Amino acid sequence: MTEQEIWDYVTTGDPLDKAGAYGIQGVCGKFIRGIRGDYNNVVGLPIARLYQELKGFCCTYGKIRV
Repeated sequence: MTEQEIWDYVTTGDPLDKAGAYGIQGVCGKFIRGIRGDYNNVVGLPIARLYQELKGFCCTYGKIRV
């Protein structure tokens, strides 16, 4: 990023509520060249994976309904 791009980004206020000061799904996403792993895990909780794990757990142990 150029110095101007950094200042432009900072003035959006976007980095103020983010760990590491950027979010791949936000304004700064255009500077991300790639990720390794599940996009949903990078952004937050991987809901589909969590659902499948809980579903398997529930079927195996029969204690929780999903």
